[in-house]
Amino acid sequence: MVPWRASTLTPRPEPPGGSGPDLVQREDRRGHAAALVDGLETAERESVQLVQEMPETLQPDGFAVRIEAARDHPLMLERLDSAGLTLMSSHPQTEDAQQDALVWIPFDKVSSFAQRITAFTEDTDGGNPQQATLVANMEKIHRALLENLWQERQELPSLDEERWWELWFDPRISPTDPVVTLRALAGERQWQVSDRAIHVGERVVAHVATTGDELTVLLATNACPAEIRRPTFAEGLYAVDRAFRVDLVEDLVQRIKPVGPQAPAVCILDTGIAQEHALLKPSLYERAYSALPGSTPADRHGHGTQMAGLALFGDFTSALESQGPVVLSHGLESVKILDDGHRPGTSPRTCAETTANAVATAEVGNGGPAPSARVFSMAITRQSGDGENGVDGTATLWSATLDALAAGTDVTVRDDRIDLIGAPDPQASRLIIVSAGNIRGALPQQMRTEEGALDPLLLSDLSRIEEPAHAHNVLTVGACTHLDTVPDTPLFHGYRPLVAPGGLSPFSRTSVALTNPAVTKPDIVLEGGNMLVAPDGSVLDEHELLSVATTHHDPARQLTWTNATSAATAQAAALAATAMSTYPGLRPETIRALLVHEAQWTPAMVEQGLFKKTGTPKLAKGEVMRQVIRRYGWGMPTAERIRNSASNAVTMIIQNTVVPFKRVKGGQVRLAELKLHELPWPLEQLRDLAETTVDLRVTLAYMIEPNPGRRGMLGRYSYASHGLRFAIKGPTESGDAFRRRLAEQAEHESDGVGNPKAFESHNRWLVGPRFRNLGSLHADIWRGSAAELADCGMLAVYPGGGWWKANKRSDRIGLPVSYALLVSLRTPDVTTDLYTPIATQLGVPVEVAPAAQAETIDGIPVQMEFGW
Repeated sequence: MVPWRASTLTPRPEPPGGSGPDLVQREDRRGHAAALVDGLETAERESVQLVQEMPETLQPDGFAVRIEAARDHPLMLERLDSAGLTLMSSHPQTEDAQQDALVWIPFDKVSSFAQRITAFTEDTDGGNPQQATLVANMEKIHRALLENLWQERQELPSLDEERWWELWFDPRISPTDPVVTLRALAGERQWQVSDRAIHVGERVVAHVATTGDELTVLLATNACPAEIRRPTFAEGLYAVDRAFRVDLVEDLVQRIKPVGPQAPAVCILDTGIAQEHALLKPSLYERAYSALPGSTPADRHGHGTQMAGLALFGDFTSALESQGPVVLSHGLESVKILDDGHRPGTSPRTCAETTANAVATAEVGNGGPAPSARVFSMAITRQSGDGENGVDGTATLWSATLDALAAGTDVTVRDDRIDLIGAPDPQASRLIIVSAGNIRGALPQQMRTEEGALDPLLLSDLSRIEEPAHAHNVLTVGACTHLDTVPDTPLFHGYRPLVAPGGLSPFSRTSVALTNPAVTKPDIVLEGGNMLVAPDGSVLDEHELLSVATTHHDPARQLTWTNATSAATAQAAALAATAMSTYPGLRPETIRALLVHEAQWTPAMVEQGLFKKTGTPKLAKGEVMRQVIRRYGWGMPTAERIRNSASNAVTMIIQNTVVPFKRVKGGQVRLAELKLHELPWPLEQLRDLAETTVDLRVTLAYMIEPNPGRRGMLGRYSYASHGLRFAIKGPTESGDAFRRRLAEQAEHESDGVGNPKAFESHNRWLVGPRFRNLGSLHADIWRGSAAELADCGMLAVYPGGGWWKANKRSDRIGLPVSYALLVSLRTPDVTTDLYTPIATQLGVPVEVAPAAQAETIDGIPVQMEFGW
């Protein structure tokens, strides 16, 4: 086997069997079935009465019912979504309410559904109740009301006040386009409807302004929504402008060496850009656009121009203070997606629509040379408020749109609709970097422990990341800080920095408070600024010395200072564009993985995660996941680690594809391929190190196709189209045994709910499969002896379940998906040369500097780069 060339293994068919669902044992089956049928028929009568009050052109061919589950006994959702019925949405069980499901039932299917319920009173030939998996766990059936369609954590708003509503339609419910019906009804009732609907995944989303009381009539039409949510509009999300000061701009202008228009570029999605700014104009090439009708690309608020300065220069302060030429590696683009508010008489535009339109606008361009690669940077989130505290991890229209865009879904913009459907194209994937969200207006008492001490981590841990930072396919950036300078003036005598160097910025949100996250965010952190604490305990949250310098949109001011996760996000975009310029053969998912793989935790981050407040050490494993990765991601990457290599710390990158699913005899869908990579270990050097501790770091990244409807999270209702996992051969396990183990067990991996420990024969992982398999980027560190690692020379990448498999989509089965696999080997001994023997095995000339290597083995790109 050629080193780092993947071999393909086809898994064995999935064995039959299984424990089966947990069903309620009904003593009075006849009474139970009769009560359910009575509820169904009552719902039908009420719906028929409502339908008769509607114009014939709007009358539906069915109605929605709410089915409640018995406590602690989940409904069999896939059984509901069959036999002509359509599962619209599902709410999980909580402390206050049992699970429920909303189902659309055509009028001509009521009788057959009732018959299936009645069949529960009869026994099968085996003596068990018929239709038990469908009926046993149902508790009640009644007609769905508007409040049952509401999907937000907050209570349903007052129904007598006019407001904007976000309506999620399932096109399967009716052959009639629900948006066409909605517009017709809105015309009759004088409702305001959004100019464009969004088609993403299997949902069509539109927005309407009316009262809740008026909105209830939709339930009696063929525009009955499957879900109702609160919209996220693009107006009013921009950050407040910061302080300013004029500095040495003219000197820096003379020293800048911009790149050409075809070099990689960072595309800023924000409030616009100051196109004539002397520091930005040479890199912009007139690529400034607006995705807002009637709006120019000009930046009236300043946030977009602030982000542009950091995205172009990265460390802007170093560029200002340097003496020699500043050679840039990438250029700029800007698309305005935020303005100063809603214009009377027009419908507000959702963030999802505006973002998709902005991506399409940038890719169409101005007719001039397009950049060879592009990083989309969006330092904007939906601000939490009114009892909210960030997202709960569930996909939103905005986050699902970003996932579809990142996966390479084509954007089709029409007069009344934006389509984000169709199979994702791995060759068209996009790198999108977003901010984790900021803590705004934090009061000192919110940062205090019960003993009264200031603890900014306490507030950050309670402040969940904001929409759309929980999107699976994006790189989410939080903020750390190394800024701790106190102004040397009498006014600030006795002040101190709130956070010690290397810790989490007090502005940054985390995912610590997400109890059941689908993803773990942020992915990385970068400089976001600090705060000052006065002698009396009050907190000053803005000062230039504790913020990041950047460009100002006012030509009379030129420079300003900014902070928080916005600043961190723009700097991350600069690093990503630098990596694209350095390694032009890397795909967007690989660049995303690269920034995570080359991030490091500071000592302060590790200490804060591994120790209790009492100072007693905690064990790692799951605690690392909760206290470190959910705060800091994988730490802070640097341009030096991206560009440079060390002999005792070598990173190898492979880009490959795998076919997750195939159709077998009988129409069943099974896992199609596993990829095996034989690692080019320097065995002699590792065995010489014997019991010396070495680290193996693995990062796997790919893009999923989203399925954003809230119908549950497993099987055909999974959010992700597929999952990919990695596993390493055990030190005492033969290669054949490793292959057999994967082939026998890979079929059982479904949506991350299987037994991931079964794939590991030793317990050396820092995070472990249980936690690392969230989202679409998986990272972990194996730590053990060099001698033990020498015998673990095979790494597998294998598919997991997802809605592609469960839905048996003929247009998705058999499709290859791309993945990036990064593996680093590091020893503590700086005199141990790992690079040379690995490079020799791969045929990479060792006389060339490692950072310049970009070789190909049998068409598979192989990068020999750097340590972490």
